[in-house]
Amino acid sequence: MRKIILGGVILASTVLLPLAAMAGPSCQHSAPRNLALDLDGVRTVLFEIGPHDLQVRASATPNNRVEGVACASDATYLPELTLDQVKSGDRLTVRLLSNGNAGSGVVLNLFGMKRYAYMKLQAGVPDNVLVQLKVGSGDAGIDGAREARIDIGSGDATAHRIRGPLTASVGSGDLVSEDIGALQLQSIGSGDATFRNVRGPAKIGSIGSGDLKITGSQGPVDIGSVGSGDVELRDIGGDITVGSIGSGDIEVNGARGDLVVRSAGSGNVDHRGVEGTVNLPRKH
Repeated sequence: MRKIILGGVILASTVLLPLAAMAGPSCQHSAPRNLALDLDGVRTVLFEIGPHDLQVRASATPNNRVEGVACASDATYLPELTLDQVKSGDRLTVRLLSNGNAGSGVVLNLFGMKRYAYMKLQAGVPDNVLVQLKVGSGDAGIDGAREARIDIGSGDATAHRIRGPLTASVGSGDLVSEDIGALQLQSIGSGDATFRNVRGPAKIGSIGSGDLKITGSQGPVDIGSVGSGDVELRDIGGDITVGSIGSGDIEVNGARGDLVVRSAGSGNVDHRGVEGTVNLPRKH
């Protein structure tokens, strides 16, 4: 889990922070955290995760709760780590809060003293609701949902066994997903996104300097634009269409449809095993 600075001397903490990361998460002082979810009439559940760690399991027989532990290097930090929920119509928003602010997460290693406060939680929800994860610098996962949406800042997320579509955007973090009904990836900044076994079409908006990998898509793959990042596509069950490539590279290994790239800068397109027509722009 990535955790952001809580205060103190920024320069000193920046120098020592990698040592804290090497040591791994600690839990010197802890307290349980539990929240019964008000899901009556709810069709969408949004989890605002911030810098914390949340794993969501959707099932036909959920416990409809958020449960786990708050951890801190100082016991006085524990009351600042709280859970709350706000219901508006058929939408429930669940917030993982640090001192009343979901984005104020904590870790600081200052002059050899490691200070931290975070929550590590699990949630159970019905498998017939849309689950949305808003991830700041923390870690999150969703398994078994009917439909999911994930927005990632600098954190990491996973999505597995999504029966319907997965909609996502990735900043500088990472997204790993397997066994989803369809993919709508709006954008990748400098982060990475990896998908395996997409049962329907995959539509990707823009890729900056990050990387995209799709292995095993039963439908077509459509990519709007690729900047300096790299794209790897394997075992694609339909057409592959790319609007534009900058300096990035695209590798295709196995496609049962056509491969079309409309424009390219200095980037390269390598392909093998394309059963349909290959239409690439001429190199300038």
